[in-house]
Amino acid sequence: MARHATPTWPSLPQWRRRWLLGALLTGGLLGWLARADAAASVRRAPRARATPAPPAALIALLDHLIPADELTPAASALRVPQQMWAEAQTQPELLRLAEVGCAWLDRYGDGFASLQFEEREALVAWMARAPWESPQRRLFYWARERGMTLYYAQPASWRGLPITRPPQPLGYEMG
Repeated sequence: MARHATPTWPSLPQWRRRWLLGALLTGGLLGWLARADAAASVRRAPRARATPAPPAALIALLDHLIPADELTPAASALRVPQQMWAEAQTQPELLRLAEVGCAWLDRYGDGFASLQFEEREALVAWMARAPWESPQRRLFYWARERGMTLYYAQPASWRGLPITRPPQPLGYEMG
């Protein structure tokens, strides 16, 4: 009867195993230090200065969503873009969304504000249908929802409507 030898895994010599463990430990320590240094440098970095005026693309986008008509002014006439931009200055993520979204809008032609109505309409329609995760869709949603809220909170936007005050919290009162 022949004896079958049990296979054994090859082993690294003792010095190679220690070298490997030392390299892994050193690499992990250096990685941790690099992350800690990066986090500290972000905290030390000077903050970007807030710009007082909203980008032209944001003003044009809001005026496209809420245009003037024979009874009511456009969003920019009621300073809706300025209010939204001031809010964005206090929220870093929202400010980044507004900056990135407006830069994307301004890639076309001489900027979003200079486009013809049909061109602006095509871009806005695309933004409304874009995947939710995209910055363009998020910008559209923020501009539409917050813009409408700020616009219709002002009495100048109620001309031609059968209301004399905001409907919330008391409900509608038809006159």
